[in-house]
Amino acid sequence: AFLPLVLYPLLKIMKPAQTAANYGHNYALMFLAVFFLAKAIETQNLHKRIALTIINMFGTSRKKIIFSMMVATALVSMWIANVTTALMMLPIALAIVSKDEEIEGKNNSFATALMLSIAYSASIGGLATLIGSPTNMIFVGIFEKLFPKAPPISFFTWLKIGIPILLIFIPTFWFFITRYYKINGRLSDNLDVIENELKALGVMTSGEKRVLYLAIGTVLCWIFKADLVFGEFVIPGWTHLLNLDGYMHDSTIAMASALVLFALPAGNGKRLITWKEASQIPWGVVMIVGGGYAVAEGFVETGLADWLGQQLTFISNYPFIVILVGVVSFVLMFTEFNSNTASANILLPILASTAVAASVNPLLIMIPATIACSCAFMMPAATGPNTVVLASERVSVSEMIKCGFWLNIITAVLLTLLLYFVIIPWLNLEMGLPDWVN
Repeated sequence: AFLPLVLYPLLKIMKPAQTAANYGHNYALMFLAVFFLAKAIETQNLHKRIALTIINMFGTSRKKIIFSMMVATALVSMWIANVTTALMMLPIALAIVSKDEEIEGKNNSFATALMLSIAYSASIGGLATLIGSPTNMIFVGIFEKLFPKAPPISFFTWLKIGIPILLIFIPTFWFFITRYYKINGRLSDNLDVIENELKALGVMTSGEKRVLYLAIGTVLCWIFKADLVFGEFVIPGWTHLLNLDGYMHDSTIAMASALVLFALPAGNGKRLITWKEASQIPWGVVMIVGGGYAVAEGFVETGLADWLGQQLTFISNYPFIVILVGVVSFVLMFTEFNSNTASANILLPILASTAVAASVNPLLIMIPATIACSCAFMMPAATGPNTVVLASERVSVSEMIKCGFWLNIITAVLLTLLLYFVIIPWLNLEMGLPDWVN
């Protein structure tokens, strides 16, 4: 991530100040602030209460347990890092599995299915919101760098992309996993793991409530920042009402929330988050995001992006649906053998230039590629959640590869159909080059 800081000045690609500015980009700082908010949620144990409450709502049927774990994992992963979510859900799942194994023995497929469902739903949940996955933030930053005149991709705009994926993928994956592993029957009637965990948390603390209210307020500020237009009906955004159009960014809201976290008391003699706790956030991910922006700017400054795009102009000879299938399939394979952040940093500038050279709206290529970067379900090292559940020793590498192979095929088909028939029409994206490209 830090290589551009050294290599760009040495190779006379960009000056140090211009290179370093990428690491303090709006979206890099937004991601930093969101990590503070996620850490406060984690510190106050709010994420665990939300997850346990959701799981407790469902019965003790094995299928329902898997579904409830997937829903809880996905919803939490929308707001905090997917690795953190998987690490939180793992001990809960292991406790359930241990109880089940006392009766059924260790040679049943329920444990494998439950572990894989946690890993996959953590990745899917991260796709639902702009802040849910580093790849989403890498995309919006690179897009803004390459096309500064384009309308920004806001938090609300991304919900139009992520929510349909979440609503379709979670039930589909649950259906496949429970059929693939032939999950049936109920757990023991004496399974009281979830209830015991909830009782141990006690009543909701002042700190939990204040973090919850602040998180909800932050999301509402993101959603209602700009005017919401529904046909002829318009809900004016608060920036318009306060005459702050052009002065407020999603990162401004996120940073304001982070500052409030350090100021508000948690009710136990401490603040909602202390600097010692805040210093434990994954700073490296923020730098990876900034490094990705630097790489994208380097592609533009050297002319490499244009050159690569010119080599791939032949794609303009194919129908868009063929291009879409090709992009989704290629990125799904590529990201299985690279981290999702590395895949996004490498591929997005190239695909953007390819789209421009082929006279195709860059968003039509970049959005599918961004989503596909987070859909690595085969290889343990491809995503953090995959690695986490592998450490449970309830899933083997071969099992993950076999199940993930079929889920990758399902993803390629579903994602293509969702993008072509739902997301792209909903975003009202034009097929040709928009005016903001130039």
